[in-house]
Amino acid sequence: MPHDIDGLATLIGGREKTIADLTSFFENTPASFTWNDYYNQANEPVHLVPFMFNRLGTPWLTQKWVRKICANAYNTGVEGLVGNEDVGQMSAWYVLAAAGLHQATPGNPRYELFSPTFNKIAIHAGATGKVLTITAINNSSKNVYIQSAKLNGKVYNKCYIMHQQVLAGGTLEFMMGRRRTRSGDLGFSFDW
Repeated sequence: MPHDIDGLATLIGGREKTIADLTSFFENTPASFTWNDYYNQANEPVHLVPFMFNRLGTPWLTQKWVRKICANAYNTGVEGLVGNEDVGQMSAWYVLAAAGLHQATPGNPRYELFSPTFNKIAIHAGATGKVLTITAINNSSKNVYIQSAKLNGKVYNKCYIMHQQVLAGGTLEFMMGRRRTRSGDLGFSFDW
């Protein structure tokens, strides 16, 4: 299913119904994200689910829920992970999610973009020697929504970045705020 989110949405009853079902799925999840009957961060097969909002044209919901998962399902205490660490999957999910990008579909060169928890992060692009720096201006636990974005100084309106762009390095800059953005809001919308 990760390779055909549009096909899945069609089977569920359409894009709007899928968004409503996913929203209910998250809203019924306990705030602690501990083992439950809804979104269960401890069960790795659901790790794709918050990024589905990006693919369905509602990136502010990816931003909202990823930030909540990072804040509530992970901590620095003795039981810092909400579930069992299976070969690094739980930690890898967090590192990428906290950075503000995640590859939702294995083998697809598209990385979903959303609200990073860090103010600045540098991703060293392997053998290229290039670095992609992600900066979140005005970032806080309340400012979880991307108000605008720039890639290498130019307005960037996509809720994803391609692997080749990561390898090329550069600067991805997010202006953060408290209000969600979409077509018509604040003059900024993500192209999904």
